[in-house]
Amino acid sequence: MDMTFGRRVTAILGTAAVALTLAPATARAQDTINCVFPFWFGFAPVFVADKKGYFAEEDLTVTWAFDNDRANVLPALETGAIDCTMRTIGESMARPRTPETSGTIIGTIDVSVGADGVVAGPGIESVEDLIGKTFAGEINHPGTVLIQYALSEMGRSIDDLDIRLINTDDSIAVFEDDSVAAVATWEPMLSQIVNNTSREGSTVLLDSGDYEGLITDVIIVRTDDLEANPEKYRKFLRGIYRAIDDYMSDPDDFIALSAPEYGVPDAEMKEALEGVKYTTYEDTLAYMPMTGDGTLREVFDAFNEINISLDLQDAPLPYEPYIDGALLDGLFEGFER
Repeated sequence: MDMTFGRRVTAILGTAAVALTLAPATARAQDTINCVFPFWFGFAPVFVADKKGYFAEEDLTVTWAFDNDRANVLPALETGAIDCTMRTIGESMARPRTPETSGTIIGTIDVSVGADGVVAGPGIESVEDLIGKTFAGEINHPGTVLIQYALSEMGRSIDDLDIRLINTDDSIAVFEDDSVAAVATWEPMLSQIVNNTSREGSTVLLDSGDYEGLITDVIIVRTDDLEANPEKYRKFLRGIYRAIDDYMSDPDDFIALSAPEYGVPDAEMKEALEGVKYTTYEDTLAYMPMTGDGTLREVFDAFNEINISLDLQDAPLPYEPYIDGALLDGLFEGFER
């Protein structure tokens, strides 16, 4: 098993490299979407939609590459080198994004319901027990976000902890240091730490299932191209949600089609997806309803506060036009699902 899995990065240096290394999905079609996103199983519907021919049925070609570095991805969206990316909404809102930055959220794709979390050492039984102690994690990691959110509920903040910044891939080794009270990580390292650490009595203190919806992955597309070619992105969404339907009806087949893209055994992907909830078309409509506020608005408002408290945003971002669910209206009317 790859011990450093969790949203691992295949580094692509610079936007020119992004454009050159995108993997072609199928034969060239009339419409093309170039997408770059982190190495994360939650984005597997892209691969399944392609292999099932859903994009081809729409005369759509989708190309992709793995890259977790927003310093590459955001400029690539700005220049038109890529058309789409996917990541957690909280990360997407963080600096250097401003209200003027290109990129519009058109849908959700998955919600973490246990795949991200915080492992605490013996004697740490609550978030309050962490106050004044050393917490290790990346500042924009979902586990760090969970801790900040839990602290805010009790009128405290991340400033009440001694933060040690680490690379999440090092979390297994970092946690073996007895001076570290807790560490932010994700699956499969979350389970590996609890099951294999020498620190007897260590437990999962918090995971994303405790605050379902907070760690939500969204689909972000190039704003100017969306405005010029909205139907192209409706095609993309139909393919994604048809693939998610496939996961709901036959997860083993879904995994068999997508696991090779990640270079991992089917069993490893299946285990990791136990902490992930894919959002169906109907789920997405509840997150981003045509009228009124849905779950995503609540998450967005929460992250305006969380990111500012973590010094990841200069000021609150406006919900609109950054989030636009207009393409979801009647998405499958007249089309096969």
